[in-house]
Amino acid sequence: MTAFEKLPEMAGPMCEFAPASATSSEMMMRTSLLQGAAPGVAGAPPRPSASARDLVQKRQPVSNIEDPHFGFAGITVDLARNEVIIAEENISTILVYDRMENTPPTAAMSEPKRIIGGEETFIEYACGVYVDPANGDIYSINNDTMNWMPVFGRDQKGDIKPKRKLGVPHTTAGIMVDEDTQELFLTIQDDHAVVVYPKYAEEEALIKRVIQGKDTGLADPHGIGLDTKRGELYITNWGSNNNRPEWEQGKGGGGFGRSARRGDFPVGRNRTYPASGMFHPASVTVYKKDASGNAVPIREIKGPKTGLDWPTAVAVHPERGEIFVANDTGHNISVFPITANGDVAPIRVIQGPKSFIKNPTGVFVDLKNNELWVANFGSHSATVYPFDASGDAVPKRIIRSGPVDAGSPMLGNPHTVAFDSKRDQVLVAN
Repeated sequence: MTAFEKLPEMAGPMCEFAPASATSSEMMMRTSLLQGAAPGVAGAPPRPSASARDLVQKRQPVSNIEDPHFGFAGITVDLARNEVIIAEENISTILVYDRMENTPPTAAMSEPKRIIGGEETFIEYACGVYVDPANGDIYSINNDTMNWMPVFGRDQKGDIKPKRKLGVPHTTAGIMVDEDTQELFLTIQDDHAVVVYPKYAEEEALIKRVIQGKDTGLADPHGIGLDTKRGELYITNWGSNNNRPEWEQGKGGGGFGRSARRGDFPVGRNRTYPASGMFHPASVTVYKKDASGNAVPIREIKGPKTGLDWPTAVAVHPERGEIFVANDTGHNISVFPITANGDVAPIRVIQGPKSFIKNPTGVFVDLKNNELWVANFGSHSATVYPFDASGDAVPKRIIRSGPVDAGSPMLGNPHTVAFDSKRDQVLVAN
């Protein structure tokens, strides 16, 4: 904050209470009374002059709260090219490292082989990434801001236009592709939905199908995993949701941006029912991969025994019959049997200071090299483990984007700021 302007004092409450039983005529009367009271602010002091406002605009900040390091979010491995690809939220980039990179303990960081980022890229607040196993195309999703999914060629780098881009719903969080059916799956936080596109869809291509509805169990969905062997889809849910009309083909939409005009989109936030918001326990919901509409989960992992705590990402190991869940605020990776259902405890948990796991937001199962990859937003790191790792396991390798002792301010797309004068603290809503 560099300056502030005190608002004029106003008599009476800022917002008049309107009982639910109030008729439309009563509401109109209240409105007219409030409008009639407006002259009461006539004695307010005038706004600062143009020269005074110009002087304020030229002031430099007294201090900054920022993270100068890359904030690792989503993660995947290009198995054909032996590269690790990371979606980075803090500076809004896609980073590419050699798979065998291992930052020395005394080094400040490891330099990426390639960086994709800049105004031309359509990357902003990148939270998820997928790589095409055949041609190396990199799919990047943006969460709260830019409602595009850019796709880059394997060798693209720098501030470059994407190979193609797809217009997607607001707040995409997780990405997965079924290479067998050539379908692209995205989780949509704000709409409590999963959308499915043709893999090579671009620009304003239509959605093929939508999973959304009160019976789906979807509640602020984030991570997404796919088991093509069993034909199942795994979704991690943070737990908050609300009710809205049931989705019908061609009758969806009603949200931000293009959602306002797209009937193929999930039913948007502007059509939610008032006072229908709810908080549920975090969960992992499982569906058949061809599910659509108000689909009931075939299984659901939920309850106090699960230890789920902001489960942000999930990966499937079909041969071992296990799923790996990254718990952001739990600072751990919990492992469940692929058939787990109900309030069940994980069979293993990776957690502790030696594990280097802190605020994990991405997880990837490397079946070729038998390795588990974790992206840690809270420790500027990507860590690697054997699949059977448990407890406070030491990583096989670590890729760091900052010094070992560099704390993370945990800024993630900050929106509003408040100052607590009693405690002398700045409160930031992310």
